[in-house]
Amino acid sequence: MKVVRRDLVPNGPGSVKMIPVDSDDLWFVYNLIAIGDSVMARTVRKVLRETAGGRDAERVTLKLEIKVEAIDFDKEGSVLRIRGKNILENEYVKEIWDSLALDVLQQASDPGASADLAVLLMQEGLANILLVGKSMTTTRSRIETSIPRKHGPAIAGYESAFIKHIDFNVVRCAVIASPGFTKDQFQRHLLLEAERRQLRPIIENKSRIILVRTSSGYKHSLREVLDAPNVMNMIKDTKAAQEVRALQDFFNMLSNDPARACYGPKHVEIAHERMAVQTLLITDDLFRNSDVVTRLKYVNLVKSVKDSGGTAHIFSSMHVSGEQLAQLTGIAAILRFPLPDLEDIEM
Repeated sequence: MKVVRRDLVPNGPGSVKMIPVDSDDLWFVYNLIAIGDSVMARTVRKVLRETAGGRDAERVTLKLEIKVEAIDFDKEGSVLRIRGKNILENEYVKEIWDSLALDVLQQASDPGASADLAVLLMQEGLANILLVGKSMTTTRSRIETSIPRKHGPAIAGYESAFIKHIDFNVVRCAVIASPGFTKDQFQRHLLLEAERRQLRPIIENKSRIILVRTSSGYKHSLREVLDAPNVMNMIKDTKAAQEVRALQDFFNMLSNDPARACYGPKHVEIAHERMAVQTLLITDDLFRNSDVVTRLKYVNLVKSVKDSGGTAHIFSSMHVSGEQLAQLTGIAAILRFPLPDLEDIEM
């Protein structure tokens, strides 16, 4: 994200002018914009003009500003949709820039944060190419084809999709994952093709191509890839990896010492009131609440946990770890000390 100008007051009003560079940036914008904000952007409209010969259509570039009434993000097409009424022209205005919004803006404008991982999930007759970025996981290609078993993945055309969609200048590593030996067969075929066709990006980065065994070639197997130690070592300092580790720690604590783990808004709030929260796990979905009071409650919770010496992980609902956390109400915590009586309190 390129931030051209910012003029804002923390916990007050302000405006920001920014230019999205990739689909991840649109996701950050989606998390920044709230109902009631004003958004200005350039758009193209067809205008009909009356002429001597009848009507003439002309496409013109306009600056429109709307008061946001609804916002939606299509993760498959990476399209941001904003609905609202057109208002008087002024700069991109947000009513309140709370600490969460400032953190999102900082992450969005960090030039060092790019796509972390490319994953080719495959099985006989199916392949999915996914990009795991700083804030979301996107599907770049899906291939379904019938392959005679004796030929394996070599004739499926998977290597063309791999070459087209995986850029080693952007990703840290590429993972080929499958059940059985499909991944091994494909890697051999890919490297042979790279030598034959002198594909320098593949030849020069073959050490960054990692094999992982998964249960299937479907998208849900991405969590198995992110659990693999050799993958985690390559992306250990990225946001996606930090979220995976934090969620693993939570589930381990829930299994081994359940009195030191809790989830659900009420249980987490009570634990925090007792200064027991060591690590807070919360999805960004909870901050997109149209009720300003509810959003502010979660913003203050994150800030308070950090101020008391704890750690807060804000999970992207567009990552598999965020989806898992959402199934547990979207908020959970690892505690400093046991609170066995929480089980007796209704969630």
